[in-house]
Amino acid sequence: MKRHKILPYLFILVFIISSISIDYSVATSRKDLLEEFCIRNQGETGGGFKDYNNGTEDTITEFTSLANLFILYEIDPTLAKIDKPKAGFWFIDRLNNFISTTTTEKSIPDAYYALEGSVYLNATANETSTVNDAVTQMNDYYNETSSGYNGGNSPIPTLSDTYFALEFLYLANNISSSVNITSINKTEIAAFVLACWDSENNAFAGIPGGEANPIDSYFAIQTLIRLENLNLFNYEEELSDFIENFYCDDPVFESHYGGYSLAPDSSSSSSLMMTYYCVSIQNTLNSSKLNNETTLNWILSRQSPYDYGFNDVPSVSGIGYSSAKLSYYAVRSILIFEDSAFGDKSRDLMNEEIWDLSTSGWLIAAIVVGSLGLAALAGYGIYRYKNRI
Repeated sequence: MKRHKILPYLFILVFIISSISIDYSVATSRKDLLEEFCIRNQGETGGGFKDYNNGTEDTITEFTSLANLFILYEIDPTLAKIDKPKAGFWFIDRLNNFISTTTTEKSIPDAYYALEGSVYLNATANETSTVNDAVTQMNDYYNETSSGYNGGNSPIPTLSDTYFALEFLYLANNISSSVNITSINKTEIAAFVLACWDSENNAFAGIPGGEANPIDSYFAIQTLIRLENLNLFNYEEELSDFIENFYCDDPVFESHYGGYSLAPDSSSSSSLMMTYYCVSIQNTLNSSKLNNETTLNWILSRQSPYDYGFNDVPSVSGIGYSSAKLSYYAVRSILIFEDSAFGDKSRDLMNEEIWDLSTSGWLIAAIVVGSLGLAALAGYGIYRYKNRI
């Protein structure tokens, strides 16, 4: 091959590689990448969703499935890119499981996740009797002595079970006209919630006399809101101060700065789960202590360039695989800061384009491979030129 015939081929190859790189960077909005992560989580057989892309289908739960579906619905309410019928059957099956299994195996949170997932998929349209049976089962878990709810996974009423039971009943009321929520004794349940207040630590515990923590405080506040009795709570400032103890405020720990920790007064153990619960409480209390920009930037920094979901900072060196559950908490937090984050406008937060040529490890790897191919082609051309017949 003559020298003047080699150069055009080299220019063509460079142009192709460059074009692919540009197209990739233009297409990579935050929400498109996150959608890809969640779609890959749907199981091939049952219809539920895994927590990790490399997870096995026997790890699929009501929460992992709901977490993926919630995110996908925020990105595209039509859910056009998943197998909707199969997923719908899976969620209804889990709701039936709540009705049919033995008492000791029933989980109130799982029942709520199953019902919510069914609603997203419009799978409850012809399942009114199933919903009614599940409501009957849920009502049986109301403890008239303590005025709280407890499922088969707890021998006594807890704040978490009470929160999820009420959310279940109110959601079911929107589905079936047969569901009667007027019988719910709001005053007595609110009294149970307030009885869980830990006056020593100024936060809520999961049960009366228990140890206060942010997660149960979240359940308490949200339950009082659902009962329209938040006005009965008079310790907003004290609770806000308690939550602030979990804020990672030391910029020395760059990977954690702006998040909330699993333990108080720790700036090196941020958690997307704890961040959501703490952000939600501070937002509901209209606390001036909520650092919107710093916390939002930290959450966004936890989106992974490897599999595109969200994850916590790995406890050991190496790649931290994204989790649908943690991605769920991340998205819920983002929506608190910006409720239009997943909108269609280019300025909406999750339409931000990321991991272009200057930042993407995957893209850089592609360029390197392309460059090696280019060098090999050039070498081959020179060899043919020097050894031309």
